[in-house]
Amino acid sequence: MWFQPPSQIQEESNVTSLHPTAQNDKKQVWQVHVPRYGFSFPSLHFLTLAISALHLAYKHPELREEYLIKADSHFTFGIQSVNNILSNLNSDNCQMIYLSAALICLIYFARGPRPGEYLVFSETGKSEWLVLMRGVRYIVRSSREMIFTGILAVDDDEVHDISPSLEEEYLQQRNHLQGIRRFIDMQVPNSEKELYTSAIDSLMGSFEELNRSRTANGDGITLLPAVIGWIYRLSETFVGRLEDKGSFALIILAHWSVMLKYMTPSWLMVGWDRHVISGIRSSLEEEYHQWIEWPVQMIERS
Repeated sequence: MWFQPPSQIQEESNVTSLHPTAQNDKKQVWQVHVPRYGFSFPSLHFLTLAISALHLAYKHPELREEYLIKADSHFTFGIQSVNNILSNLNSDNCQMIYLSAALICLIYFARGPRPGEYLVFSETGKSEWLVLMRGVRYIVRSSREMIFTGILAVDDDEVHDISPSLEEEYLQQRNHLQGIRRFIDMQVPNSEKELYTSAIDSLMGSFEELNRSRTANGDGITLLPAVIGWIYRLSETFVGRLEDKGSFALIILAHWSVMLKYMTPSWLMVGWDRHVISGIRSSLEEEYHQWIEWPVQMIERS
C-alpha cells in the first residue's frame, strides 16, 4: 500500500484549523470531504498530513524540527502526486486537483517566511509562492465551471456594510492609497500610468472587501480571499515590475502588505507582514522610503 490510512499516522489531523468556521460550515469541506478524498486521492492525503505536521510544529516549538521533517516528507509526496495527474485534468479530478493546489499555497504560508523570498518577488529570481499561485490560476481558468460545483459551489454571501468601528480605519487606508496614486501619477510617463493606477484602484477595492470581511468574520484566515485576491488579479506586466523590484511597484506592494497584518491572528500567517515589508524596504531605493512610511508604521506597531 503506497500511503498509510489516517489511523496509522502519528500526527493528529489539524486541517480544520485552517478556517475558524470549518466546524460550522454546512458543507464541511475541510473537516469531512478533504480527509475523505484523501483515501482515493493521495495528493490530498499527503498534503493534509503536511499542513497538520506544520500546525503541530507551531503548537509545540520544542518539537518543531521533528515535525518540519515530517511535513517536508509529506509535502514532497503530495507535490509528486499532483504533478503525476495535472496533465490529465478532467471533470472527475478537477476539484481534488484544485483543493490540492490550494493546500500547497497554504502550506507555503504555514512553513513560515524564508530569507530572500517575499511572496511576489525574490532576491534570487522567480518567487516560489507566485509560481504556485499561477498554478492555481491556471487550474481555475481551465476548469472553473467544473470546480465550483457540488461541495465547492460558491454561495452568494450576504454583503456586509463596513462597521462604524472600522470606517475611520478604512478612510485612512483609502487616503494613503489616494496619496500614492497622486504621487505615481506625477512621476510616471503617460504610457505607464494605467499600469500603476489600475493596480492602486484594484487595491482600494481589496481594502474595501477586507473591511467588509472583517465586519462579518473578524481578522484571520477568513480574510484570505480579499488579501490574496489582489495578487491573483494583477496583470503579468505589473508582476514583472515587482519581480524586477521596480520602485513604484514596490511602493504599491508595501501598501498591500498592510492587509497581511490583519491575517496574523491565524497561525498560518504569523510573521509574514513584517517579513514582506522588510524585504520591500531593503529592495527599495532610499529616496522612496518616505512613501512607505505608513505601511512600515502600521505593521511595526501591530
